[in-house]
Amino acid sequence: MLIDFHVHTFLDKLAAGAVASLAARAHFQPFTDGTVAATDELMRAGGVDRYVALNIAVSPRTERHVNDYAISLLGGDGHIVPFGSVHPDSPQALAEIGRLAAAGVKGVKFHNEYQGFFVDDEKAFPLYEACAARGMIMLFHGGADRGFSPPQTVEEGRKVIKTAPSRMRRVAERFPQASIVVAHLGGQDMLADSVRFLADTSVYIDTSFASRTVDPKDGAAVIRAFGADRVLFGTDCPWDTPQSTLSWVESLGLSEEEKQKIYFRNAQRLLGA
Repeated sequence: MLIDFHVHTFLDKLAAGAVASLAARAHFQPFTDGTVAATDELMRAGGVDRYVALNIAVSPRTERHVNDYAISLLGGDGHIVPFGSVHPDSPQALAEIGRLAAAGVKGVKFHNEYQGFFVDDEKAFPLYEACAARGMIMLFHGGADRGFSPPQTVEEGRKVIKTAPSRMRRVAERFPQASIVVAHLGGQDMLADSVRFLADTSVYIDTSFASRTVDPKDGAAVIRAFGADRVLFGTDCPWDTPQSTLSWVESLGLSEEEKQKIYFRNAQRLLGA
């Protein structure tokens, strides 16, 4: 069994343009065109049984359309687990969380760089509270995003990242009852801070994009710090593949029991199935 907890798909008519734009911005080569059909094919080839399809409301205007698409992915044989998205500047965000929950959507994706707010901005706290109250998973982009230029603003001599592990810790402490996943091993390009600020919290991390950016010895150290019970297999497809990510995890020197937890058991526990 293999569950990919971090996959991006797009509405067919928008997929090609969205993936091309993101690829040009980040200088990455995508492995699919972003459609569900192409993603299904790549997942099957990589031995993935189920995958979490993440969507991002980059503005209040797109919020409902994004969630309509997420809801449309429900049903069938259940191999796609769609997450919706809400924007803290949307007056309908709380209602959208209720609509997603009523439809059976299990989680909400936040990407603070694209959405333009700091993860510990209190204007988002009512949304986090609403997700937690409904038992909905919150998955956050963690750390830097290579599709964005380095931020120019500096705090205490450091570049400002909207979902830096230090900021994410404040959310984890404020909402200890919430199911929170922080992508990219807790902080893309910020692994030391991920361990420092998040390893002793209750948040989960995923392996998304790690095979392309993280030395296995560094990845193994992060996973040891968090414990295999709080690590989820994720690729960040279309930017990486199940085969590459599997090879990376297999290189970490983990036990078979630890790998089984990462590959599917932890995801099953979080998803309730």
